Amino acid sequence: MLLTMEKANLFCGKTAADEANSNHLILAEMKLPMMDEQYVDHRAGGAPLAIEVDTIVARLESTFVLAGWTPQVAELFYSWAADDNWFTAYGLVRDRATGDALQAVALLRGRLGRADPVNWRNGELQHWNYSIRGIVHYELVLADEPVYFWDFYTNTFIVGGVDRNAQINAALVTGATNAAPVIITGVTA
Repeated sequence: MLLTMEKANLFCGKTAADEANSNHLILAEMKLPMMDEQYVDHRAGGAPLAIEVDTIVARLESTFVLAGWTPQVAELFYSWAADDNWFTAYGLVRDRATGDALQAVALLRGRLGRADPVNWRNGELQHWNYSIRGIVHYELVLADEPVYFWDFYTNTFIVGGVDRNAQINAALVTGATNAAPVIITGVTA
């Protein structure tokens, strides 16, 4: 299956329902957060080769570029207002085999951490580079099927419909799971 992204739109701030805040005519590029598992080398004293041991998934960041000046987006920089920290991206993804148009949706909660106007040059279209940083919530859905769901506050991390943190939450009794904590019985001190 070959799926290709054809078009995109981005709403900045909690305004996805307000079509007046659509950026589809000025969105030049967008990069969704990269999932990047971090590793450290382990060099066992008696082994001839090192191995990599996974430690954590790196922080998430999303970048986008808007053509021209967009004060309603630039003004979100360094804002703690809850409504200013939501970003919703919509994409049209084409199934190259069937020709079907599928909708991709990404929902991010983070801070607009970078608003960078590029150099103006006579005869060229100036644009601004933006970055969503400090992301604490991320959902990516393709054709109503979840790809990623991550929420810092509930310690939930679902990949492809599988809750990767279910065992962690159960073992640590975080309250973020319906699973009962594991209780070891029959052990005396």
